[in-house]
Parts: sequence; C-alpha cells; structure tokens
Amino acid sequence: MFDLLEAVLARAGRGVEVEAYGEEVVSRRVKAYGGEVEQFTAARRRGVGVRVVRDGAMGFAHTSDLSPHGLAEVVSRALAHAAASDADPHAGLPGEAGEPAPVRPFDPRLAAVDDARRITFARELEAAALAADPRVRTVEDALYADADAGLFLLNSAGVRRSCRVTQCSCFVYVLAEQDGQVETGYSFGLGRTIEDMDPAAVAREAAARACRLLGARKCASMKVPVVLDPFVAATVFRVVSAALTADAVQKGRSLFAGREGQAVASGLLTLVDDATMPDGPGSVPFDGEGVATRRTALIEAGVLQGFLYDTYTARKAGRSSTGNGFRGSYASVPAVRPSNLVVSGPATPAADLVAGLDRGVLVCDVVGVHSGANPVSGEFSVGMSGVLIERGELTRPVREVTLAGDLPGMLAGVRALGDDARWVPEGSVHTPSLLVEGMAVGGD
Repeated sequence: MFDLLEAVLARAGRGVEVEAYGEEVVSRRVKAYGGEVEQFTAARRRGVGVRVVRDGAMGFAHTSDLSPHGLAEVVSRALAHAAASDADPHAGLPGEAGEPAPVRPFDPRLAAVDDARRITFARELEAAALAADPRVRTVEDALYADADAGLFLLNSAGVRRSCRVTQCSCFVYVLAEQDGQVETGYSFGLGRTIEDMDPAAVAREAAARACRLLGARKCASMKVPVVLDPFVAATVFRVVSAALTADAVQKGRSLFAGREGQAVASGLLTLVDDATMPDGPGSVPFDGEGVATRRTALIEAGVLQGFLYDTYTARKAGRSSTGNGFRGSYASVPAVRPSNLVVSGPATPAADLVAGLDRGVLVCDVVGVHSGANPVSGEFSVGMSGVLIERGELTRPVREVTLAGDLPGMLAGVRALGDDARWVPEGSVHTPSLLVEGMAVGGD
C-alpha cells in the first residue's frame, strides 16, 4: 500500500501539499434466524483518498481503482476540486504529528476464526435469547460481525503512518410478549476478537430488558429524580460530545462556546476523550490525518477544560490538534469527532441509586435525543420507557411518556454515578448509570 501512496505523492507535482490515505478492510457479517443462517456477507474494501492543498485551496477525491491509471485520475480530480475551491488561510496538512500513541488495536486471534465459528456464534446468540425467558417469543436480529483493517497514511510533510485494527461485535434484538402486549429489548457485545464476547450473557441482558417492560403503561406527569441506565446515559453523552468539538464551537452550534474554565456540570462528573485505552472500541494510535491520538480532558470535576480539534479547527483557533480528525473510510475527509468518551466520578453501588429514592423513574430507553435536542440551548423533549421507583424499589414499568429538560440542567443535576460503567458501542462511550435530580416526566 505504501508503494501506491508514494506514487500518488509523486503524481501531485511540486508546489502542492498532498496526503494519501489508504485502507484495506476485510469484513464479515452473519445474521441468524430460526436457527439457520439468514444472511452471510463477506466483503473486501480497498481504496485511497487523496487531499491536496494548492494556493490555499483544498481538494479531495477517492478511488477504489488502484491501477496506475486510477491513481493518476484520482490525483487529477483532487487537483481539479482544489482549483474550483476558494482559498482558506487555515487549510493545510499536518507536519509534525507526534509519535503514534502506544496502543495496539489488533488481536491476531481473529485470523484463526473461520466462517463455521462465526455462524455458530450467531446461532448460539439467537438460541440463548429464546431460552432466556419464556416470554421472549421472537428474536428479530441476532448478528455477529467482525473486521480486520489495515490503515496507511503518507503526506508531503513527511508524516508516514500505518496500523492494523481488528473489531468484533454482536447484537441481539428481541420481542417479549405477555397478555397481548409486546415489548422490545436489545444488547450487544464488543471486542477485538470473538473470544472477547459472551453470546449467552448478551442474550440474557436483551431478554431481561424486554421483559422488565411488560405491562408498561403511562404514568402521571411529575418532576422527579431519574436514574439513566448506561445505555441512555451514553446517548446523552453522544449529544453532549457533539457540542464539545471545535467545529461546533466555530460554527456557533455549541452550548459550551466561550465557557472554558467555567463549571458546566456537577462537580462529581468528569468526561474525557481517550483513544489510548487498551480496551476502547475507538482506540487507534493516530487519527485520520496521521496525528498522534491522546487523552483529552473535556470536563473535569464539572469544569469545562476545552474542546476536540483536528488540524483545520486547531489552526483556526490557534491551538494544536488533539488527534480527533477521524474518517468514516478512505472515501471521506477527516472530521472532528470523539474517539472513546469516558465518563467517571465517585462510584456508588448501582442498586443504591434506586434504593435512595422515595419516588423517581429508572429510564431504560429514549427515542429522538439526537433530533430532539437543540444544539445551542440544549433543550430537549424525548419519548422514553422505564420503570417507576417507589420507596426505594422498582415497581411498575412505564411507556408512552416523555422526558424533558435541557442538557446544561441535566449535567448540573447529576447527583451520583453508579459502579456499573460499561462500553456502549454507538459513539464508543464508557459510562455508568447516572442519578439526575428534578427532571420532567410527562404522562397522563
């Protein structure tokens, strides 16, 4: 791959900043249904993305045609796009990118996993979900997926990077039924190889999440403390993290703009972005621009420490990149986003979060947070389902109710963090349950 990337740089000519990003990915996905393989997909993706900067203007193009003709064509298109773009004083590629972070997101054991074992895993996941509780009638999805990726980057400023990444995941989505009412539940597993995941444990959790909502109905409207389980807490922090990118700040779309050094959350709460964690799903030694990744404090003991930057937003702000310019694939340009979001603070036994409340709600699922939250004010109103808390005990399940408030108030209202922190894959968030005071629950 480096031979190909060097050919790209040679074709760009003099007086041009050029970056070539290569990717080779082999992936597989298995879906089981009714004890059989419903779907099996194997794919190989190989391609190069090229960014150029000429006279202050940036252009980008990508290709999966890695022949000499294909490489010549992609460079020509990138240069043409730069010629058609306006000059930007902040455009440019990173030069000194730092030593790659000491993280190895690769497990060689994945290479020994054959297709028969992948199929067995997916079938076991479905079977375990059906066996977990007699009220589980259907498993809508029982999925296993893995990927082995080689990432390569070369630019004209002398940055040269490569790494190999393996990822495994599973997901199960079940329907439970009782007295004609149907509720859903899901869970997932994550790892670098198949041995990192336990299909039976994942299946039991999905079944339990569905069954505990059976019999759910509306409740009275009230303003009470709520306990957000890790699945829900992760959704909240994914929205919060979008407002903690320099891109959002510079575009006037962040509720945290201009608040560095100020208290923006409960003093119990710390939030960091850390791509160097050994078990982090989003851990990599460098970002999509070749800049070394690192641990970046965002909120520490409730105080806003700063934002996430890629090369462009860092130059615009007069800062240094935090190594958060990530790509979706070789076919996309880098954009500022988190790697692994890690929520921490003094831990309280998760059961005590419920036991300490005379009245409240355990929130198990929310719908519409991403679309329902105002990025500047942080106000939101979303649908939710969960379980009432009465006199320190979980009582009856509720659904068809709303949870309303604003993100600043929610962050400031954190009164305790559970001891049940876990990874939630979408957005790669590691968070425990949270006890938040005084939120509006809208029902009858």
